Amino acid sequence: MVLDTLRRFHIEEENASGPMAQVIGRMEAIAADTGCSIVFLHHASKGAAMMGAGDQQQASRGSSVLVDNIRWQSYLSSMTSAEAEEWGVDDDQRRFFVRFGVSKANYGAPFADRWFRRHDGGVLKPAVLERQRKSKGVPRGEA
Repeated sequence: MVLDTLRRFHIEEENASGPMAQVIGRMEAIAADTGCSIVFLHHASKGAAMMGAGDQQQASRGSSVLVDNIRWQSYLSSMTSAEAEEWGVDDDQRRFFVRFGVSKANYGAPFADRWFRRHDGGVLKPAVLERQRKSKGVPRGEA
């Protein structure tokens, strides 16, 4: 089951740990009763987004229970200017690229981040990017 977004499926105060623990508990009960997995979409806090820290485990908006009481967490993060430079993407094109990663995986191996490119209709397709080599030493033509 996918809940898009979490906020649309409860009326609790998101900053209150007790009520949010109950929301997570209700999802766990539904999963146990039905045998399904539950994935919920949730936004990063404004502060984390503004600092470019949307890929951090504690970046989620609201109570830390939303991170502490779950077993798996992933994220989509827009490409920063520094990442665009690192991956050789023109600054005017970086808005089309997002990084997918897993910031918490209690029951699995580490997962390497992957880049995707946004296409028509918001469809994300895998992007093939190459890290740019940083030159060291004397610039060409000056030796």
